[in-house]
Amino acid sequence: MPKTPLPEYRVPLPQGLVADLTASAAILPDWELEKGLLSTETAAAYRWTLSSLSQVPQFVATCDRFLNSPAGEGFAVLELSELLDTAGSQDDALRTVTALLSLLATPLRAFDRWPLWKALGTNLTKDPMRATGAGYNPLHLDIVNSTWPPDYSALLCLRPDPKGQGHSLVSQIRRAVDRLDYADAELLTHPKYEDGAFYALTGVGEEWKPFPIIDGQAPLTGFVRFTAKMLADADPDDPYTKAARALERELISGQRRFPLGRGDLLIVNQHLCCHGREALGDGQEDVPEDERRLLLQIFLRREEALS
Repeated sequence: MPKTPLPEYRVPLPQGLVADLTASAAILPDWELEKGLLSTETAAAYRWTLSSLSQVPQFVATCDRFLNSPAGEGFAVLELSELLDTAGSQDDALRTVTALLSLLATPLRAFDRWPLWKALGTNLTKDPMRATGAGYNPLHLDIVNSTWPPDYSALLCLRPDPKGQGHSLVSQIRRAVDRLDYADAELLTHPKYEDGAFYALTGVGEEWKPFPIIDGQAPLTGFVRFTAKMLADADPDDPYTKAARALERELISGQRRFPLGRGDLLIVNQHLCCHGREALGDGQEDVPEDERRLLLQIFLRREEALS
């Protein structure tokens, strides 16, 4: 019996929309932030400028369907390489992409010490205060230990891994929970889990320590606060660790893997999905630093969550 094809997740930009966005870049203002969020004035200017473009409503509707349907996959990959190529500069490109994202939700910086678009390079020094390393980055939610994680996490690929590896991973976390047995799922509702430090953050609520993995709220309101990193030093015989490992196994069994090419923008709805990355290819130390894999990360906050 032939396999059922997986649902599509890629959203190409029509050439006409690329041309309109490129032409609009000159009148888009530089962004300003208010408490970590794109300012009301900047967001209004972006939305007013782009609302007149004829293909924008269809684009927004497509993204909404991919990202926000509880029955869907909860993620999308926007194909923006042509937009990057036609932009006058990287600043113009990022301003235009930020304006495009503001049609979906409000851009959020979250980390006070980083810019709105945080660079995720290839850190071979293994310094935890710098960018991510070359190894496997297990499935997780971003800012999992907060009372209000970002609604969306987005990653823009400027340079893929020249070694051809580092595939992105995405897994629908609500479906994974539904596949658990009752005993494991019940244990995950207890506030027994912790993850890392919490400081210099804005717009994500307060630190939650310890927190439950399943918070019991509705799928598009609450979160399944999972990160495999919190289990690295956990007691393997502890029933709470076993329950979290059971969830991890379900996430891995249902994960989707795919490469990000230049200009691909992965957007993950954190209410529905977690994400990660396979290890980069061997020999990263032989690749010049300015040729290694480079992503830019931004977070988004839903409008209804701000009201």
